[in-house]
Amino acid sequence: MLLPTASLLFAVTALEPPAELEKNVAAFFEENCTACHDAGSDEIDLESSPGRLVDVKSVNGKPMVVPGDVEGSYLWAKLKGSPGIEGDPMPLGDDPFDDAKLAPVRAWIEGLAPAGGAGAGGGSDSGTGADASSSGTVAPTVDLAPYEQAVAEKQKAAESAEKTVQEFFNDNCTVCHDSGSQEVNLVSPLGRLTGEKSKYTQKPFIVPGKLDESYLWAKVKGQNIEGDPMPQGEKPFPDDELAPVKNWIMALGEVEKAKADLEAAKTGGTGEGPVDNKAPSETPVDKPEENAECKRRKKDGTCKPDKPISDPPFHGTFQINLPTTAGLGKRKFEFRIDHRFGRIGTERGAFGLDAGAVMSVGFAYGIIDGLDVLIRRSNSRKGYELGVKYIPVMQEYGMPLSFGGYASIEYYRDFSTNTANAVSGNFQLMLSRLWFERWSTMLLVGYYLRTNHAANVVVDFGDGNGSVPATDTRNTLNLGFASTVWLGKKKRWGVDMEYIFPIPADVFYWHGANDNPSTVNIGSWSLGGSWSSPSKKHLFQIMFTNTREIHTNLYAPGGQTRNPFEQRGNFFLGFNLSRKWSL
Repeated sequence: MLLPTASLLFAVTALEPPAELEKNVAAFFEENCTACHDAGSDEIDLESSPGRLVDVKSVNGKPMVVPGDVEGSYLWAKLKGSPGIEGDPMPLGDDPFDDAKLAPVRAWIEGLAPAGGAGAGGGSDSGTGADASSSGTVAPTVDLAPYEQAVAEKQKAAESAEKTVQEFFNDNCTVCHDSGSQEVNLVSPLGRLTGEKSKYTQKPFIVPGKLDESYLWAKVKGQNIEGDPMPQGEKPFPDDELAPVKNWIMALGEVEKAKADLEAAKTGGTGEGPVDNKAPSETPVDKPEENAECKRRKKDGTCKPDKPISDPPFHGTFQINLPTTAGLGKRKFEFRIDHRFGRIGTERGAFGLDAGAVMSVGFAYGIIDGLDVLIRRSNSRKGYELGVKYIPVMQEYGMPLSFGGYASIEYYRDFSTNTANAVSGNFQLMLSRLWFERWSTMLLVGYYLRTNHAANVVVDFGDGNGSVPATDTRNTLNLGFASTVWLGKKKRWGVDMEYIFPIPADVFYWHGANDNPSTVNIGSWSLGGSWSSPSKKHLFQIMFTNTREIHTNLYAPGGQTRNPFEQRGNFFLGFNLSRKWSL
């Protein structure tokens, strides 16, 4: 009685449309598998469209689903616990599925068999010859071997291209876009991307053979996308680095074309015939300078880039205290916290943690590329600072160096008995360069108004009255030096240095008056390290320094301690933390 039952089962499943079969198997996966095998699974995603499984291979290289061939499908082998599988059969740690439970899976795989094919359960119809003769025509015999060979060769070429593009993703993308990514998982196997869409735009990540319709390509090119282009916060990929991605997408298109020709040959169509097996690595790479419209040109006639083509000299908008030539970029927002603990050598000061602290909290906004505004507030003298940074020359846009300026006005709302010169201003010019893509250097010249905020200044004017109280309204001129050496393959770790040296002149001395002109101003120094996130949107710095001040007019006169090794540690520990957003 088994034969009639099997025939009846085949007859019923054969009448079901493919969409209904896929719906049934999706329901099976939802009930039994997707608790573990969801979109974030490292092994296989059974939550998305089942149809894409025909292009997915297991980690051992075997195809998950072979249309029409149940026994040749690794998915079926895992569900049945067949010999040759890797790891445990499914369901993990539970009773095996019986044949009735697996019927939707079998029916779906068999239903994927191409028309006229001899898939499992399909067989051949002995009546086709009679039908053909009764119509008076005989279908020509087509040699399918060249078509099948073309498919195999194209698939092999696509697999090779996928390995190359996976190496590219591993080097540049998978730190963020791993199996736990909410946007897209760029960890192998990559064939599933042909069936996945961006959750923000609903555009398919990969359309085989069609770069312009593949959203993944749009993201790495920065064209017609939502959000930031990739790599986030870094210079755009040059076309030669993107060649593996382009070649892989085009290779997938060649596979689809070869399969279509094979199906056309099976059904009596002519197709275009097997195509020549040109290696995908030979796909020409576009040269944007030749093919893209140039909007701006330099004096020598070469195209002036609209987007950064290299890293800026510095990752942060401030080095430690000094402003850098790095801007936020158009419509970028930054939140920043700067913190300096008390003097490390303070008795019972817990390494400065219990010795009082100076903090600054600030917000900055990029109006256009190279023009930022900021406001920040410090508890030191209860000060506010409103600043503007303008960077007209930027190395990241192809210039030999970066040049810009920073200007700010400060107001201190502390009591007049504690703080003099409640309003002051600052002007700084910065010149910087990134050398060998590893070493950042900057020279700064600054002029600062009314930098002595001590309320108890006394001066001997030589009129016979001795030292008398006075308000010191003199200014400070100084030179600033900053340098960072970037470490690691991705250049995310940095060793930071900064030194601010007041130029000797009839300006502010360390004690604030000419009563002690022999006082030597040693300037302020800082030495520390930094870490930048892969997106370049987070920056964390930790440093040792001889000044607790953070705002511009307050750190300008120089450091607050001299010999750093006196008094069990005559310096301060501090950190800076910044976070950027795109608006």
